[in-house]
Amino acid sequence: MKKNKLFYSITLGFCLLLISLFDMPIAKALTYGHITGSEVRFRSAPNTSSEIYEYFDKGDYVTVLDTNKVSGPGCDSGWYKTQYGGRTGYICGQYMELTDTIQMSYSRPWTSPKKAIMGGAEFIAKDYISAGQFTSYLKKFNVNPNSSYSLNNHQYMANLAAPCSEAYRSYVSYRDNGLLSYPLHFTIPLFNNMPETTKHPTDSVPKKNSTPVTDQEFEKKLDAEGFPESYKTWLRELHQLHLNWTFSSLKTNQDFHSTVAIQQERGSIQKSSCPQCVNSPEIQTESGWYRANIATVEYYVDPRNFLDIDSILMFEDLSYNEVYTESVVKSVLAGTFMSGNDGVDNLPYSSIFVEAGKTYNVSPVYLASLSRQEVGTKIGTVTSGNRFTYKGLTYEGFYNFYNIGAYSSEENPALAGLVYAAAGALRNGEGIYVGNLSGSSSTVGGNTTPTTPSTSTSPNNQNAVPLATQLAKMNLAQKGEFVVNFNLQTNVGTLKSKISGDVVFKNVRGGVMGNTEIPTTGCTLTYNNTVLKVVVYGDITGDGNINSADLLRMRQYLLGQINLSGEYFESAKIVHNDKVNSADLLRLRQFLLGQQVIYQYA
Repeated sequence: MKKNKLFYSITLGFCLLLISLFDMPIAKALTYGHITGSEVRFRSAPNTSSEIYEYFDKGDYVTVLDTNKVSGPGCDSGWYKTQYGGRTGYICGQYMELTDTIQMSYSRPWTSPKKAIMGGAEFIAKDYISAGQFTSYLKKFNVNPNSSYSLNNHQYMANLAAPCSEAYRSYVSYRDNGLLSYPLHFTIPLFNNMPETTKHPTDSVPKKNSTPVTDQEFEKKLDAEGFPESYKTWLRELHQLHLNWTFSSLKTNQDFHSTVAIQQERGSIQKSSCPQCVNSPEIQTESGWYRANIATVEYYVDPRNFLDIDSILMFEDLSYNEVYTESVVKSVLAGTFMSGNDGVDNLPYSSIFVEAGKTYNVSPVYLASLSRQEVGTKIGTVTSGNRFTYKGLTYEGFYNFYNIGAYSSEENPALAGLVYAAAGALRNGEGIYVGNLSGSSSTVGGNTTPTTPSTSTSPNNQNAVPLATQLAKMNLAQKGEFVVNFNLQTNVGTLKSKISGDVVFKNVRGGVMGNTEIPTTGCTLTYNNTVLKVVVYGDITGDGNINSADLLRMRQYLLGQINLSGEYFESAKIVHNDKVNSADLLRLRQFLLGQQVIYQYA
């Protein structure tokens, strides 16, 4: 009997040990918040008066620390306690849904110009154009009753003047490239109870026009669309300039003044550009941005103020149109770094924009014009893939051709947009989030393709010491395309001191490692034109350590939340089977508990 009790005690203890090893708080630690709104605030406390840490867009993810919502001013549905970027804060539950998996949206991370252009086009198409916000005006003032989103919600732009400035930039691009002669189509909103006129606070009198009727057929079309006289007089003038342009009305069925009241709460104006536009008393929304007064909001909401040649493009239908061929897109990109091929895939930028337009039902001319407006004519921060550091983290190899996620409230909007583009990326051995690892080109906008390390196994020196011999002297071994058997404490200098010949260790960016550096997963060993990828079993993150970060990375892989490939997948094969499974996870946990070792030799 005592024997049985002892046996059961041992068995129970062993079971409890196994339970302790597998007591992963997956449901709690791996609960995420999937952002469903636009410009969703991540705040320091559960109220709308607290500090804003970050802005999130639809498709972003945060870690949820508590699935029970807390009440607080400004969010009737309650606030979720969340974590992002090392900060703990709160997000209104109205704009987030809980999930236990992460699926990065829009093909992020954007690690090449094509991925950025295609992914950004998908973002614009799915979140706005196909959802009923198919003009620049509707992207700001969502007044389409047929939109997938509730009226006056899910607005792409916070700046009240953004559609106006965007339309003007498009006009200049269209004008300079001969695109105004194309059969453009415009959809213009109508409101109930509109005032006779509205005017900008800096104008002394309202803007007026009295173009006479000259084309009866055109007049019939305007009547059929229900345009009132205050619209018609402007549209007549546009018709005289471009006979092949067409105009449709969008009946919002909304009271104009009610819409203005709502938009005053949801839009801002830059005080430095128009002090007369700011509401009194002043209500600051972000640094330099303030709540606009009623007159200003009325002016920007009123479509009639923009029915002229240099503003009408805010009402252009942005869906795909086959008349916008690659040659037309090429004319938009003329004189910019995008006039040639990109430097990663070596494809013409014009063909990428056309492919993006066709794929996601977006005007490729609009995409090209928007990109030209957002990133300029020369290669810059968001189009070079160069390394940058933002809020203490370093990134390299990412692109963003539409500045998606580049909120004006950020300390550096362009870099914030690149961080958005890098979502889902993994870090290398130096803790850098790396996009394109295949090399870099100094002529991203030209016709030069990036160089990649040679993987030839044919020695160019017939008298060289065989690779296997050199590896054996360093106590290393080759496993296919990988080199293994590394001691975590052995640096490059110690390894190279054991051999004769030139063995070069490089980090993931291709830089030669110094003698005091320690090889990590993701580095390479090059000898006599043979390149092998370094694998340190258990170092799944490539930071040179085996710790809880690697445990988390393996959990995420087993739960289907991330992918592991190449040397990072190989490094997760801790028990040296062909697959990565729970046995590898158990061994890693045992190692961290001091109960097992991880054998580096495969």
